[in-house]
Amino acid sequence: MCGRFNSIASGADFAKSYGANFVFDEIESSFNVAPTSQVYVLWREPDGGESSRQLTVMRWGLVPSWSKDKTKAAGLINARCETLHEKPSFKNLLSKRRCIIPMQGFYEWSVIDNHGAKPIKQAHYISRFDGKTMTVAGLWTNWVDPQSKSDIDGTRAVLSTCTIITTEANEKLSGIHHRMPVILEPSAVDRWVGSETIAPVDLLVPAQNEVLQHEITTRLQRTSNVHTPQFVDDQTGRLF
Repeated sequence: MCGRFNSIASGADFAKSYGANFVFDEIESSFNVAPTSQVYVLWREPDGGESSRQLTVMRWGLVPSWSKDKTKAAGLINARCETLHEKPSFKNLLSKRRCIIPMQGFYEWSVIDNHGAKPIKQAHYISRFDGKTMTVAGLWTNWVDPQSKSDIDGTRAVLSTCTIITTEANEKLSGIHHRMPVILEPSAVDRWVGSETIAPVDLLVPAQNEVLQHEITTRLQRTSNVHTPQFVDDQTGRLF
């Protein structure tokens, strides 16, 4: 799974790296992005070329359009690639609501002592070996609160949310956790966010071992602390 990640680049920087239009205000950089946080999301307008790539901001934790409320969003931060076609929350999004959640890297925990009343866990930080932006596959949707009132013009506020797609962990990470985000290479971006209604599910596979690196960290802070670098030498965004 993926429950925390690192997003310290600006929206303008992410947009530049993907050749996208940035269509939202900047959000606060975070070394410790947690569920229900605002995150950058890359998507593409239907029937458009590369210039139609859009980088915007959504809330992490999918709220299906048919939901009566948004209270379960924190439980839909991840979507298993093996069951996307089966789950009501995700299957209707595969054809037109594919997206990418860019990040510098993500965190995972391994159990190092399971003998006590509460397991002792070790945090790991996983990033690309080449230091480039990590391009993570996702799905997004819009939700309108059925209890909300319409504005003067008849519209109601829309909440845009997203989820990260996960797959089996590759050999390099399987000793830490059995799942990992689907990490796409830059050459696959057009296919994943393209206008084809048949989803390129062949892309939903573990990243090659040599693509990733992982480091143990003892500095992972509470979710309320988003400003503290998790590594002693990580002061200037070296992971971007």
